[in-house]
Parts: sequence; C-alpha cells; structure tokens
Amino acid sequence: MHRYLAAALFLMAMGIAGPAPAQEEEKPQPEAEATPTETTTAQDGLHPLVKMETSYGDIVFELDAEKAPITVLNFVQYVEDKFYEGLIFHRVIKGFMIQAGGYDAEMNRKTENVRPPIKNEWKTGLKNEKYTIAMARSRTPDSATCQFFINVKDNSQLDVPQRDGAAYCAFGRVIEGQETVEKIRNTEVEMHAKLRTRDGAVTPVEPVIIKSVTVTGNYDKAKIEAAVAEADRKAKEAEELAKAKKAKEMDDLIKRLEEETGKTAQKTESGMAYIVLEPGDGPSPQKTDTVEVHYTGWLTDGTKFDSSVDRGTPAKFALNRVIPGWTEGVGMMSVGAKWKLIIPSKLGYGEAGRPGSIPGGATLIFDVELLSIEQ
Repeated sequence: MHRYLAAALFLMAMGIAGPAPAQEEEKPQPEAEATPTETTTAQDGLHPLVKMETSYGDIVFELDAEKAPITVLNFVQYVEDKFYEGLIFHRVIKGFMIQAGGYDAEMNRKTENVRPPIKNEWKTGLKNEKYTIAMARSRTPDSATCQFFINVKDNSQLDVPQRDGAAYCAFGRVIEGQETVEKIRNTEVEMHAKLRTRDGAVTPVEPVIIKSVTVTGNYDKAKIEAAVAEADRKAKEAEELAKAKKAKEMDDLIKRLEEETGKTAQKTESGMAYIVLEPGDGPSPQKTDTVEVHYTGWLTDGTKFDSSVDRGTPAKFALNRVIPGWTEGVGMMSVGAKWKLIIPSKLGYGEAGRPGSIPGGATLIFDVELLSIEQ
C-alpha cells in the first residue's frame, strides 16, 4: 500500500488526533504580541458579563449566548455553582493560550460536580481570536465539560476541523483585564508530575488561583434557555437533513455503480456496500490477519487518489490497523476475490478527511483484489 495511504489508514484506525486545546496535551503555536480589544454594551440578556478574580488580578468576560447559547449556559451554571473557586490556571503556553477549570492548587484534578459533556457549537462563526474564551475538550468533538482556555494570540487553526472532524468553540471575549491575561501568560512555568502533557513546562511555578467568579452583567437565564432549546431543535433538524442527504447520495452512487458493473450491490448493517466483481475460492481473513491486496481508490467524482495497481506493488497490512470500512469489507472477501467497496465517510476518514487527497465527509470507492492472507 502506498506509504501515505497506509499511514493514514493506520492513524485513522488508532484515533490519533492532531494538536489543539484539550484537557490533556497541546503543542504551542508561534508567539504573537498582545493587542487590546474593544468592549460592547449589549444589554439584551444574551451577553452576560462574568468577572473572574484571580491571584494575579481580575478578568471580565463578555459571553455570547446569542451565537453559543449551550456553551454560555454551561459556563454560567458552573459559575453559579461556584465550581471554579479555588481552581487554578494549570496550563500556560505563552505563545498559544492559558487554560483553567480542572485542577486545584495542589494539582489535583477536580471531578466532583462535573456535569455531562455539551454539544460543540464550533459552527457559530465565533473565532478563536486574541483574548477570546473557548472550551477545552478531549479528542472527541462533543466532550467539553468545565475546562476553558483564553487565547493569547489569534489561533485561527482552531477554527477549522481537526482530525476528529470538529473545531473549538469560542463563546466570549475578555473586555477588561487583558493585563491580567498577559501577566498569567508570561508567568514562570515548570513541569509538574501530576499533569500529563507533551508540552513540557506549562504549570505556573506560582499558582494562578481563581478566587471567585461572578455574573455581573445583564443576564436573562430564561432567554438563554430558550436559545438553547432553539439551538437543539435546529441541530436535530440539520442532523436529520444531513442523514437524509447522505442516504440519498449513497443510494444514487450504488445505483450508478450497479449500472456500470452490471452487478447487484449488497449493503451491510454498518452502512457500507460492496459489489462482488469476481468471487474467490480461498479462505477469508480474520480481523487480526495480515493481508496482501491490490487496490485502487476513487472519490465519487471519479478522481483516483491512490493505487497499488499503478505502482505495480501489492499492499500488505494488518486488517485491524486500517479504517473500519477496509476492516469490514476485506474481512468478508475470499482469497482470489475482486470486490468494489463503497465506504461512507463515517467508516473512512470522517469529516476531517485527509488533507491533500481526501476531502472531509467523502464517500470512498475501492476496487480491491485479495491476493493472500498471512496468519
């Protein structure tokens, strides 16, 4: 298999995502100079002001529940529960962001009263610009709970889908206390045994303690809750429309390929489909077997993105180390068989795709010949 595709298939299968603000580990970005932001005086109840008093000074945020109601309501609920009091900014990357909301001054992870994860509202149009506040999360899109970060530079790379198919949700900005953010950003840091990270020294030597957090501006909870309900309704509606569109596109594609091959396609419960071009007479592989195949990969518009046939060298790989569509499809084949696999994006490269060759959300078509199996 081509080295690029083989590596990509392996990484997809192992769930390895790229660097981004998360609760565990990030890589710093190039440093940028700080500039002040302007304030607004929105008093519609959807832009609450939140004052955070820290041991390094105060910070005032203006939140945007008009665009990110789910995230704002979640954050304000933690504020009202006094969840953040006594916690610290545990992760400071001078050229990237400062992060808080998960650890106390002894670097113990706070797990009590952490509510369920929220929907990632990264498509709101809010950007991870200098002095904006955003939610930290793990490598699953809808996994943010209590941890947040403040961007100390324009982090536009966080506004586009990561390898997990989603970006990072900004939900407000600093309107007072930029000097406090800068003081935290430039504090001396060290490596801490209780913080697992690949960033090296990121924990402030002198703890940056959150003393109190309060809502100080006009805040209409009922209005925000109504906005959350409307956001949920729109999200479900969009999800259903997207599913219907994907299903129709898949059906149309299968029909076209059946007409081209003169053979009938079979669908599986997972959502993929296959067409038996030539049956095989050998055994079928187990998921842990290593197989040798010839293949050609196509996008639905006819673009060929990779081919072992063109290179004249068969591909060899462990069947459990590739994208789910390959594991399932090749796992059903017999040695000597030639199949056409039709793999939806959820069983391929997802919404992130593979930069440079496979766009996000792409359905893939593979012509595969199973040559041999190594036990």
